[in-house]
Amino acid sequence: MADSAGHAVVTGGSSGIGRAVVDRLLRRGLGVTVLDAEPMRETPASARDSALRTFLVDVTDEKAVGEALDEAAEQAGAAPTLLVTSHGIRGGYAPALDLDLASCRRVLDVHVLGTLVAARSLVRCMERVPGDPPPGGSIVTVSSTTAYGGWANQADYGVAKAAVRQLTRNLAVEWAPRGIRVNSIAPGHTLTPMVQEMIDQGYDVAATEARTPLGRLCTPDEMAAAIEFLLMDASFSTGVCMPVDGGWTAVGK
Repeated sequence: MADSAGHAVVTGGSSGIGRAVVDRLLRRGLGVTVLDAEPMRETPASARDSALRTFLVDVTDEKAVGEALDEAAEQAGAAPTLLVTSHGIRGGYAPALDLDLASCRRVLDVHVLGTLVAARSLVRCMERVPGDPPPGGSIVTVSSTTAYGGWANQADYGVAKAAVRQLTRNLAVEWAPRGIRVNSIAPGHTLTPMVQEMIDQGYDVAATEARTPLGRLCTPDEMAAAIEFLLMDASFSTGVCMPVDGGWTAVGK
């Protein structure tokens, strides 16, 4: 039986922002497929029977991603038409002269190529599944406030997130004739497990809060709410990258 309210894919959906997105989409009645290199530790309470499907996949592996989406489409009874690419890994946070190039390539591969792989795998799955063509689709990628301005020690992560922002605009233009909207959010500091790990390692969160006009970090659910809006409700928006950062980018200094 097809998911009545739609079928969404969330990469990196086992924790952090991605997990909050999964929870919101399930509460909205959608079927959700999670692609992640890490398992989901517990099933969301909002998941109906068979509404949630999970696959352990490296998002840079296009063959594995395509096979997972085909299997998910078969299980759901409908191709997915919605995608949130919330996967990601930390950068080295080191001066450009000191960056390990192998690690740098992995950061670029996961964020940039992983986003492209997930996005075009979704479109191919939509067009490959038998039956009437889907009426359109919607994709939300995850960039970062590090995609704005220049930052020290961000020659890997910041560059990757800037590339995601540009990729989003390119795909929005290219896929508009297919009826597919492609937007992005640029999260500010959000209290995810990855940020908590940074705090535990000595990151000065008080300085970040002091510089942020709203004076605090974002919660994963607040970020997921912005993603849900762009994914489901912003029907005349495409090619947009929306900062969700408590005013961080508005400060401009």
